[in-house]
Amino acid sequence: MIKFASRRARLCCGAATAFVLPFAIPPASALAQTTPSQDDASVVDEVVVTALRRETRLQDTPISITAVSGQTLENMGASTVQDIVSSVPGLNLTEGQTGQRRISVRGVQSAGESTVGLYLGDTPITGPNSATSDPSSITPDLNMFDVSRVEVLRGPQGTLFGSGSMSGTFRVVFNEADAYDYEGAVDLTANTVRSGGQGYAGRAMVNVPLMEGRLGARLVVYDELRPGYVDNVRLGQEDINEARAYGGRLMLKFTPTESLKITSLLTIQKQTASDNSGWYPALGDYKTDTYTKLPFPNEFRLFNLAAEWDLGFATLNASTSYYDWDSTKYIDGSLSALQVRAAGTYCARYNGITGACNATQLAAYRAYIDSVFPLSGYQPMIVESRVNEVRLTSNADGPLTWTVGAFQEKREDEATSSTVEADAATGEVYWPIVYNFSRFVGVDLTQTAFYGEASYKFLERFTLSLGARAYEYEKTSRSQVLSTSYINASVAGPLSTYDSSADGWVGRANLSYDVTPDAMVYAQYSEGFRPGGINNTPGLTPDLIPYTSDSLENYEVGAKTTWLGGRLTANLSAYQIKWSNMQIAASIPNFSFIANVGAATIKGLEVELAARPIAGLSLTGSMGFVDGKLDVDQTTGLIVAAGKAGDTIPNEPDFKAAFSAEYVWPIASGFDGLARLDYAYTGESTSTFRPTSPYYETMGDFANVNLRLGIQGETWGAFVFANNLFDVVGKVKVASQATYEQQTYSIPPRTLGVNVRRRF
Repeated sequence: MIKFASRRARLCCGAATAFVLPFAIPPASALAQTTPSQDDASVVDEVVVTALRRETRLQDTPISITAVSGQTLENMGASTVQDIVSSVPGLNLTEGQTGQRRISVRGVQSAGESTVGLYLGDTPITGPNSATSDPSSITPDLNMFDVSRVEVLRGPQGTLFGSGSMSGTFRVVFNEADAYDYEGAVDLTANTVRSGGQGYAGRAMVNVPLMEGRLGARLVVYDELRPGYVDNVRLGQEDINEARAYGGRLMLKFTPTESLKITSLLTIQKQTASDNSGWYPALGDYKTDTYTKLPFPNEFRLFNLAAEWDLGFATLNASTSYYDWDSTKYIDGSLSALQVRAAGTYCARYNGITGACNATQLAAYRAYIDSVFPLSGYQPMIVESRVNEVRLTSNADGPLTWTVGAFQEKREDEATSSTVEADAATGEVYWPIVYNFSRFVGVDLTQTAFYGEASYKFLERFTLSLGARAYEYEKTSRSQVLSTSYINASVAGPLSTYDSSADGWVGRANLSYDVTPDAMVYAQYSEGFRPGGINNTPGLTPDLIPYTSDSLENYEVGAKTTWLGGRLTANLSAYQIKWSNMQIAASIPNFSFIANVGAATIKGLEVELAARPIAGLSLTGSMGFVDGKLDVDQTTGLIVAAGKAGDTIPNEPDFKAAFSAEYVWPIASGFDGLARLDYAYTGESTSTFRPTSPYYETMGDFANVNLRLGIQGETWGAFVFANNLFDVVGKVKVASQATYEQQTYSIPPRTLGVNVRRRF
């Protein structure tokens, strides 16, 4: 207890120091007479972002935003979203069954439509709806090689980004093709995980001017195998959670005139996760005993065509995108089958009688389950989406700037949710498929929005920004139980169709004040929403089939400051979120669904520091506090472990901290050494609302250290690295249900590897 209190005291002191620092030390302009001028190597890198739909310096952008450059991603050895989550305050990634990964910002964590807009360039990406009305549970795991930067915008972004940006936006910006210079890069990695397998990554890029100054092409290809480390003791299989992803991107840029730019992007990725990464502590670290294998084969394809036309007074941007994501989710249905076998739950249905079964009928029912055991959930899913957007952004340098635009998305989801038979010896699903039960689910969504935002600078130092978005959506849901189940509540029946729709407004108001040229403070009010929908869950009462939109009100203050002639930047933001009509996951036996229950208040503080104390040394640090609690009781009795007022929102760490130190120094003519250390602490979180629930678990409260050492020249580099250096069993998610206990997802064990790079 003393140790815990001491740790909390140190963390709070650190946060207080970061908060006071911008006001206790004179800004860079005040030190101009005493601070010697610094060359670029001693100044924190200036990052340009497009969070306001126009290019602005990060330090001049009056919102809470983190930007990670492509060079930083490369130096970290990061290749996926998962690799950078720990270094961004307020950002969280919740692991789940194979292929299920939910991204959240500022503690807004729940099932349903996405609460965070995931953008690849100008295209918002949403996972398949599946059979649980929960598209936010599946996030594409795309490779981020040859990326210009990643922008994480915290707080509702609906006035400029919309679709899914209820609590924030995660945006990946790729490098564009260059019509002037030939360029190429190769990046090779080999690694091994403790008590696990071996992996590799091969990535390459080539840029070719097809018409000098007019047309350029850029091709990126990659193939990555992530080693497995979980063993299935029931099936006698080792390193079952190995995963391979391979694919590429082709980008074209055509500039027929100086004022017109046309770009296109084609990206394709195939991925196969061989099995689930969940394990059970009762069996030992990284051990599981599932009856069936749970792979996640999937293929993602995206095509985007965009144009940017400088009209003089404004710039017109138009973008059209199409993407589809074809995937198959497997779920171990064996434990549910054993549960109903023991209880004889659907014995009467199997025997075609009413009332209780006699001993003979019960024996026949149990023999039937034994004959089809083990069972696997089998859910082929596909989502197709067409996204169109047009916006006009002012070019004037005067006090007034503005952006107006229109957005439309048409999304089609289809899924077949089945239980199928599997081989007890190998855990593999039989092929051809042997169906035990099946139902069809389809969801069509159309979203339309018109938005605008204007900023006006007055009294030299004040800037007022006002924005609004008018939205409308329509959802049509189709479902049909195709075959009766004797293991769950489904009974074959006709096709059912339901419609839901809504419209409304969200807004944003932001006032910033330039205290000095190097210090800015701001205050902001912003609103967010996400669409409601229809549950396709068998056995629901009519009043639980539809669910409606939920919404956020975000109140925020912040400061962005630069010190010591550019050697140090210190940014902070404090916020309070009111979350109303919450969409959350509810459940009945064998099925889950979405319900609107309750309201919550989330309070938080985010701090980010970056420093260049001496040439060659770069330091960064961040902290994020999140305190999210229910304001009222969750009242519906169908929800497992319903929350009460004051309960903490589950699956969100209460505190995160990260620190990195990177040092580059000359060791010989044309040779530099590089040493980089990344430290990340993940605070404690819980699995469900109620501390008294039998399924209440805790996770987090661990620190992870990555170390990277190497030598590099102007066009090449060779490195060795150790991820999870101290081999911490970092539990990022622990879940229990009626059919299993403490299913655990964790960071990989210590991973050692080598990496070589070449640019030409």
